[in-house]
Amino acid sequence: MLEFGLYRDCFSTRDMRVIWSEHSTISAWLKVEQTLARCQADAGLIPNDAACAIEALSPQMLDKDQMQADMLIVGRPIVGLIQQMREALGDHAKYFHFRATTQDIMDTALAMQMKIGLAEIGLDVQRLLTLLDQQIDHHGGTMMMGRTNGQHAVPMCFATKLQVWKSELVRRQNAIDDAVLRGVNVQIGGPVGDLRAYDNDDGSQIKRTVAHALGLGVIDPHWQNARDGIAEIVTALGALCATICKISHNVNLLSSTDISEIAETHETGRGASSAMAHKQNQRASEFGEAVGRLGRQRAEQIGELTLHQHERSGGVWIGEWIVVPEVFLLTSGAVNWAGKLFGKLEVDTDSMRRKLPEATTNTETLVH
Repeated sequence: MLEFGLYRDCFSTRDMRVIWSEHSTISAWLKVEQTLARCQADAGLIPNDAACAIEALSPQMLDKDQMQADMLIVGRPIVGLIQQMREALGDHAKYFHFRATTQDIMDTALAMQMKIGLAEIGLDVQRLLTLLDQQIDHHGGTMMMGRTNGQHAVPMCFATKLQVWKSELVRRQNAIDDAVLRGVNVQIGGPVGDLRAYDNDDGSQIKRTVAHALGLGVIDPHWQNARDGIAEIVTALGALCATICKISHNVNLLSSTDISEIAETHETGRGASSAMAHKQNQRASEFGEAVGRLGRQRAEQIGELTLHQHERSGGVWIGEWIVVPEVFLLTSGAVNWAGKLFGKLEVDTDSMRRKLPEATTNTETLVH
């Protein structure tokens, strides 16, 4: 459904779909293999000619149909990748995937994709914060009725409501940035994560040089069965989605006919009803709520996927292959809708003023 031509731009951004596309994912796997080979060659563990040959490989050389067939038999995509790449390497074949295991490649590639995806989300959140700042500056003295428990409370500045939303978004972005410090890491360990295929300190050196080359962090001894870092990132994204869901829902409430204090800028055909020609439905707030809600709900599944048994547990690891990309996709969609919402927000100050008690309609008195 997230890939339907009709729907995909409603649930995710094009840029995020590119980051998590099949082509980008396979390219990331190959990039990890190539980086590993280069670091091993620089350390004198494999011939430089072999590393050069591996670096010359391209995803376009792969038979995707054969990879799919191998995946259905093996249950892992890297085995088919290795077989095809080794066939292309000839005498250098044995140095491809040298001293590595499938999870090394897939986890490191996942970290690379998460890092890129989080940077993209960070930029979109910053754009959203800029739009909120513009609204705050424009409506610094605009008064409205505050509402608690669905009832009129006391008058308040509209800017205060906006500032609360902004501060929550800033905290959510800070939480994501903090999670990156623990969750975006290289995975080089071999079958049980202990680098037993290497002699002396060679394995630790390779892990650190691969991490440096890819701009990733390092966890010792490994994290193949310790998914707390990924869980922290996904949970942080889910909390961001929850914030956007809440904000969008509140904007939609303020856009209702009965309140009518906020509206999305009208465009011909936007929010049209097939049965009621007079309606201009609030679509950005509607989709911001829906996609944010979906992102939050999907992110909650990550806790279940941290429950590995012993040194590796395929049943929960496989679940990550779906949950992690979809949380990124949905988060991108939610933030994008929020940006559209505040980029086209119209504030009806007259409607706000009419709901204020007569004695408190003087804005200067209320503000000062």
